[in-house]
Amino acid sequence: MEHSKPSLHRVPGARRTHRWRRDTVELAAVFLSVTAADLIAKVVVHGPDGPVVVGASALALLATALLHSWWSPHAPPPATLWRVRATVLAHTHTTLADHRITLLSVHPTTDELFLHTPRSLTTADLATLLTTTGHTVEDLPTRIA
Repeated sequence: MEHSKPSLHRVPGARRTHRWRRDTVELAAVFLSVTAADLIAKVVVHGPDGPVVVGASALALLATALLHSWWSPHAPPPATLWRVRATVLAHTHTTLADHRITLLSVHPTTDELFLHTPRSLTTADLATLLTTTGHTVEDLPTRIA
């Protein structure tokens, strides 16, 4: 029994990557960053207010890190944008708000709703929710973003 080797043929339409080019650019960026940081450090430290500037920069970085660590758990959860063709009822915004869904806009001539929902909500869940709350869903909801 023969073992087949993986094909080395180029797939039509596949884009060939040049990893060494990207690696070279990244390495050049690292060298440039280190050189710039060294130059700035030498100018700042040997300047008249060098130690004060370095200390103030350290405090600013620390404050930014603390703000980021506090803000991260308080950031809003990821959400999804949907387009839904359905009849619009008077209680739509209240019903949707009960499920953490924001009604962004309604196109009156086509009965299209644009909704902002939690990312965990699936197409089927959204269609079921709208149907059980009295809406007539004409097409399955379309995820936009």
